[in-house]
Amino acid sequence: MQIRRVMLCVAAMLMVLAAGCGQLYMDKQREEARQRWGVSRAEVVTRMAEGYFQRGEMGRARQSIEDLLRAGVPYAPLYILAARMEADKGDLDAARSFADHAVTLDPQSAEARYVLGTIEQALGQTDRALYVFSEAVRLDPNQSQYVMALAEMQVAQGEPEEAVKSLREAAERMPGRAEVHVALGDVLAHQKRCSTAVGSFRIALRLEPNRTDFKERLARALYASGEYGEAESLLSDLALTQPDFASGWVHTMRADCMLATGRVAQAREVYQAQSQNKRTAVAPLVGLAKCEILDNRLAGARKHLEEALSRQPQHTEANALMGYVLLAEGRPGEATAHLSMALRDPECARRDTVERLLAKARGDPPGTPATDN
Repeated sequence: MQIRRVMLCVAAMLMVLAAGCGQLYMDKQREEARQRWGVSRAEVVTRMAEGYFQRGEMGRARQSIEDLLRAGVPYAPLYILAARMEADKGDLDAARSFADHAVTLDPQSAEARYVLGTIEQALGQTDRALYVFSEAVRLDPNQSQYVMALAEMQVAQGEPEEAVKSLREAAERMPGRAEVHVALGDVLAHQKRCSTAVGSFRIALRLEPNRTDFKERLARALYASGEYGEAESLLSDLALTQPDFASGWVHTMRADCMLATGRVAQAREVYQAQSQNKRTAVAPLVGLAKCEILDNRLAGARKHLEEALSRQPQHTEANALMGYVLLAEGRPGEATAHLSMALRDPECARRDTVERLLAKARGDPPGTPATDN
């Protein structure tokens, strides 16, 4: 009898425990269902809010996600969108907080890291931005915007060779993405490796032949590489087919190409037209001075250069050419001032030639280092 009584007590206790465990299990099931519903709802609402955001309906976008943010729904894309909206509003600290939370919720989200990187970049945290962008590329190496953001930071950090490496690897992975080839060309051009940049710009233009900005980049790189004939052809095409796009520099560079290929009369016509159309421009006047120098009309060249320098006294090329003209006219004292001014520009073209002219104007012995003092 006693054993039976004990068995009954044990059975009763087991029934109580089972009931309690069942309740806990049901509560857990309900909580998981509630979270699944919350995430499903967040997915729909976030997608709708992204549409509002892309259309510039910022008020509606924020209103759509406010309740979800207050509820703390664990859905990373929701916080990515919230970070973008706060960044757009200018509240970078709040944007960083949302982006950080998105990374915490989904450590494998490349987009979350990319958005966090853009915010860190805007906050001036370049080291942090560089790291986060590299993580985005690691997680999703086939998104061109991630690689381009990483390369931009690498250049900003003084690591252009790393940027070239990143973009070359990306171009191999994504050979059909014109923007990657253009970004690579831009970095190479930044390094003054214009002949190499030409190849990248060519590929980009083949992939998207209607992009005038790609054609512009290729023309500039060809000009800097000394490929004046092809550069002039591209510039002529821009001037004819895209007259609204073709600004003064297009015409002036085209005339420079003509001048470099010996077509002085044609170059003069273009420079003359530009000097009349652009009353404050300096480049056409410098171009006209070059034409006069080639025709051995130094007085005419000096007149154009005087007008150019009255508009822009520190113009490097105008000062260098004025120094040459004055030296040729037997006025070395005046030439020295202009040549020195040109050499103050670290980007002075044909620097060695200008330095030799300065040494000659000063009467320095051969082999004396030229300075602009």
